[in-house]
Amino acid sequence: MTAPQQNDKNHSNQDVSHDPVWDLLRQSPAAKVSPDFADRVIQATRTAERPSSFWARSYRVVTAVGAMAAALTIAAVMIFLPEPTETIVAQPAEPVDAFATLDEVAHQEVLLAATDHLGEFSDTELVTLIGF
Repeated sequence: MTAPQQNDKNHSNQDVSHDPVWDLLRQSPAAKVSPDFADRVIQATRTAERPSSFWARSYRVVTAVGAMAAALTIAAVMIFLPEPTETIVAQPAEPVDAFATLDEVAHQEVLLAATDHLGEFSDTELVTLIGF
């Protein structure tokens, strides 16, 4: 141990030997502690109410204010928004095929071309072209 550390230790021992509180403690009788003393102290500290901190109180206030603001917002939306109206969409009676007329014209052209060259088609192909 170095000299400054030893001086600090001696200085603290001297403070304890001349301290009036320590003198009173030395004069007091020794107290006997029951075997379950530590268990009772632990139980008492666990069940004791702790004062709530500023943050715990402010958290409760902020939560309450937020809940009220949400409730007021929902109430305002329900009161001031108009009720939705029913939208009716007209459906056409029959689906219209835009290419129906074009398909008929193309089918007629194929038949006219086939009549010009009937010898080149078999009977099965002609029946398929006519649609029977």
